[in-house]
Amino acid sequence: MAFEAISHHRLYLESRYYCAFPAVCPLNASTLLVLFRRARDHRWFQRKPAGIAEDPGFDAVDHVDSRSHLCALRVRTDLTSVSNPVVLPMHPEAADQDASVLRLDTGRLLLAGFCWHPVPPTAAEPLKLRKAGLLGSPDTTGCLFVFWGGYTRISDDDGQSWTDHAFLPAVPGHRDAVEGLRPLFGGAVRGRPAELPDGTLALATYTNHPTGRRYASHLFCSSDHGASWRYVGPIAAAPDGAAGYAEPCLLALPDGRLLAFHRSVGLDDRLVLSVSPDAGGHWRAPEVVDVIGHPYDAILLSDGRVLLVYGHRHPPAAGVRARLWHPDHESLAQAPECVIRADSPSPDIGYPSAVATDAGEAAVIYYHCDPSGIRYLAGSRLRLD
Repeated sequence: MAFEAISHHRLYLESRYYCAFPAVCPLNASTLLVLFRRARDHRWFQRKPAGIAEDPGFDAVDHVDSRSHLCALRVRTDLTSVSNPVVLPMHPEAADQDASVLRLDTGRLLLAGFCWHPVPPTAAEPLKLRKAGLLGSPDTTGCLFVFWGGYTRISDDDGQSWTDHAFLPAVPGHRDAVEGLRPLFGGAVRGRPAELPDGTLALATYTNHPTGRRYASHLFCSSDHGASWRYVGPIAAAPDGAAGYAEPCLLALPDGRLLAFHRSVGLDDRLVLSVSPDAGGHWRAPEVVDVIGHPYDAILLSDGRVLLVYGHRHPPAAGVRARLWHPDHESLAQAPECVIRADSPSPDIGYPSAVATDAGEAAVIYYHCDPSGIRYLAGSRLRLD
């Protein structure tokens, strides 16, 4: 048997929305929960009458929007049946961004994400005086955005309801998001949390380095099933600015090792792997791996292998890829690679999330691009050799 994609599926497309950044976890033996970020896509306003050459602004998309929110889908494990999207309650002040999700051994669902606070252009100068980092442009995003923090939410009823946004603790020593008014709560979150063998939960975030140089990643832990969190320390940082480490995904191994898979900045889009031999107590120096893509999601299979999935945002083969890796028997760079998709007309795709389904199979959920430029949720079934 081969390590290969055996089918592709369109899960959700709506021309008025930009759908992206999914996360998946199992609800039961036959049903998956998919959370994703949905935002307005203004290109549908630009469509011209039939017979007139269209210019829909193929790549006119942005990753911030004042009405950005999270949606949930329930999907069969064979990806053949999908529910209608359900909108999660939004934060009353800020716009929700990426979702990351983990099903705990207790059955509880842990959602982690981050959000942006929209502000009018007239607030730019006062905010700059308070050393706030501003994202966006009034010409493209309608307003400016201030980072509002990383947060977690909990569901004990299979995602039917969720607790309010609970912001992570501030990152010690980091400058405020808005000086004197808003600490830097947690940092941005894009990457699956992990449940350690003793039941401790681990969550990785990323921020600008305190010196202002590129990105650094951080570890938070919870000893009460996600009800509260404490800052543990940095995972990877490069004070000299030579590299940045972003969008970290965590994976706990049964022997107590904790792995962090980073999107890199300044390293030609290569994977950076951080390894902790003691469940996050200490981290070895980051290792640059010759795997090209970002960001990453990793799941542990029952036979001890790791399924690693990642976006490949390099035309003309933009799409999604995967590797099957045994961390005790081979190097990650030498692990077999599967090209799941290489047919996207835009590099703005990917952000895959994986789950093991039937014996010898897995489902990978990601966002893709149709010929008109609409971003939609897609999924592929993999056969694992």
